[in-house]
Amino acid sequence: MKKSYKTLALCLTGIMAVSALSGCGAKKTADGKINISIGGWPDEAQEERVKAYEGYSQQMAEKYPDVNLIPETGNYSDEQFFTMKAAANQIPTTYTTNFTQIQNTINNGYAGDITEVLEERGLLDALNPALIDTVKGSDGKIYAFPEYSYMMGMAINKSLFREAGLVNEDGTAKIPNTYDELAEYARIIKEKTGKSGFAICTTSNCGGWHFMNIAWSYGVEFMKQRDDGSWEATFNTPEAVEALQYVKDLKWKYDVLPDDTVIDQAASIKLLGVGQTAMIFSTPISEFVSKYGMDVKDYAVAKTPAGPAGRFSQMGGGVYMFSPTATKDELNACFDFLKIMGVAEAELEGEALTNKETKYQTDLAETGIVLPLSPLELWAAPERKAKEEELNSKYCNMDPKDYASYADLSDVELKSEEPVCCQQLYGILDKCIQEVISNKDADCKQVIENACNDFQVNHLDKMD
Repeated sequence: MKKSYKTLALCLTGIMAVSALSGCGAKKTADGKINISIGGWPDEAQEERVKAYEGYSQQMAEKYPDVNLIPETGNYSDEQFFTMKAAANQIPTTYTTNFTQIQNTINNGYAGDITEVLEERGLLDALNPALIDTVKGSDGKIYAFPEYSYMMGMAINKSLFREAGLVNEDGTAKIPNTYDELAEYARIIKEKTGKSGFAICTTSNCGGWHFMNIAWSYGVEFMKQRDDGSWEATFNTPEAVEALQYVKDLKWKYDVLPDDTVIDQAASIKLLGVGQTAMIFSTPISEFVSKYGMDVKDYAVAKTPAGPAGRFSQMGGGVYMFSPTATKDELNACFDFLKIMGVAEAELEGEALTNKETKYQTDLAETGIVLPLSPLELWAAPERKAKEEELNSKYCNMDPKDYASYADLSDVELKSEEPVCCQQLYGILDKCIQEVISNKDADCKQVIENACNDFQVNHLDKMD
């Protein structure tokens, strides 16, 4: 989840009117080779990953000698970096970004249509249909190819659960099934260990991103589209007040939050990784182990708790997107490279299978952990799914019991992010959370009323 770059994108309109975005590489070299630039190439600090990518590059050169591969390092899902590249007319032929960036990227004219290429390569029918809508634009065309997927869950530090006596006979953590249970377990952990039982983000749009999952579970609907196409903020409701009151109670009734009231996603990950908090909202990630030294055996992932209206979880993931002016030959060359990597290969055989295994080996060497497969499968093709499962079982070093809750989607309703001005909404909700956990006398009803009005007047009403 990143901030929106829509405002800066509007400033680039003049640039785009003068010169269409063309990617870093020229169309063809003097000797007739096709140039493609690959954004998100690992930098020298990622030694094992660099070796893997050099191997992909060598295989590409041998199999497709008419293609000239241009590595481009940098994090293209980072707002500031991406807009800088866009302003300089340097969007690569293909680049990686997050699900939450897809619609902004499409709407701002920075993504190319890949529908025809996917159809011709047999990839469209092989993908999980549930994910197709997330990579479509409003015109029904496909603009992104999914690399991985996830849903929001809860990361748990089992060592604090053990210290607090919140473990089952088989050693697994007692997973809070409801938000009321989360508060109660967090209170016990705070009393038994002195560490915060739960940490919620409050800044950098992360607080709003995480709060969304709580609010949905209380029955909150944040917006609706009117008949004339305009949008109306609809969260000035008792349900939203109740959801915010829950967060306030975590601070003032249960006293289970960290003392620091300014927490972004990186800070929450660190708090859990170093054992200073027991639970946070998180997708399955390796940083707890790779960056903060948490023992793999102390890491568990659970699904989000249920609220009065049900159990809701935001879905997301990573995708490859493509230059809006990439030719069909260039797009096919990019997919040839992604096939070699094992990313865009429905059958997963030959070099693609070998390289997919290399990626598992690289992940294990670099991070010390290989997670089980996401319950949100990318592929519908049974051959691909079977080979993925076989590979994962070979390298996964996390106990499946510590992942079982997260993998059970039987009662989880998956939600995409809100359709318009979502990042701005996250920022407004950040402020709501900050207010109620820093001010014991804060009136949740008034805070929600002000936030809903702010969102309507300063964002929805100003949409083009």
